[in-house]
Amino acid sequence: MKSRISMFVSVAALAALTFFVPSRVYAQQNWKAALGGQSSDMGRQAVAFLPNELWIHEGDSITWTSGSGDIHTVSFFIAGQAFEDFTVGCPGFSPSGASFDGTKCVSAPPLVEGQSFTVSFPKPGNFSLICLVHTHMTGVIHVLAASATLPHDQAFYDAQAAEQRRSLLTDTDKQRDMDDMLSAHLLANKNSVTAGIGEMTVTGAGFESLSVVRFLKGTIEVHKGDTIEWVNLDPALPHTITFGKEPANPEPPSGNVPITPDADGVLHATISSQGDNVHSGLIVASPQNQVGVAQSPPGNTRFRITFTEAGTYNYICALHDNLGMIGKVIVRSNW
Repeated sequence: MKSRISMFVSVAALAALTFFVPSRVYAQQNWKAALGGQSSDMGRQAVAFLPNELWIHEGDSITWTSGSGDIHTVSFFIAGQAFEDFTVGCPGFSPSGASFDGTKCVSAPPLVEGQSFTVSFPKPGNFSLICLVHTHMTGVIHVLAASATLPHDQAFYDAQAAEQRRSLLTDTDKQRDMDDMLSAHLLANKNSVTAGIGEMTVTGAGFESLSVVRFLKGTIEVHKGDTIEWVNLDPALPHTITFGKEPANPEPPSGNVPITPDADGVLHATISSQGDNVHSGLIVASPQNQVGVAQSPPGNTRFRITFTEAGTYNYICALHDNLGMIGKVIVRSNW
């Protein structure tokens, strides 16, 4: 009888112990995160995973939901794998709900505002996260054993994401004189329009940025024979200067008039008619140099056009016109 009682107590104690093991050790959880953010007019873009660092358990999943009119991807590559263009994927694109354990790449197709993509993580590990559209946009997912204690809960990540979004979009860096940046300047014998500006920041898990996707003072009046120079002051985001027909491939320069380099290497076109098509191709800063990697060539951040006939000429950034990046050149016969 005593042995039966002892056995009963032991079984009961074991059952109680099992009962009091925290359920979070065993329960799989779906975490939430944001993919980009924007101001109400879409002119300011938070190019970031929000937040860009999470600690989760093996077996958990994360759902990223896009909060931006710009496109982004959620992409995980295996160690040492070269990045592909965002149109290629990793290569190819994965269905939402795909599993990543570091042995086979996973990538969402380009996502737009309101779209979501979920990735599950079956094994522990520390995994780099990247957007293939904006390769400086990075993060880290720490996948811990099921028995590990997590440092943060969903409420923490929600608050952190909101603060990071607010900080990026309101640009609290007091050292930058934005009023000076948001204007078109008359330079030596040529007019200049700023084609977007940006500011890069870093967290413990990677990079994120603010991009102002606007031609700043993009409506400009000049007279016949004047040359306008557009300058991209964003450290990472490319833009285009596109008059007339938008090309199928925005990367190379194109048009129905000659586009030739000036002595300083800046591409230059002449528009003589409102029917002319001129496309700058991507204008963007040179990639950062890295030890052990061949030096990057000079960036192509400028584009020039000379206007020889009076009229009104509308133009766009072929990458971001949907966000409101449009402008106008008014050419006067005389003042």
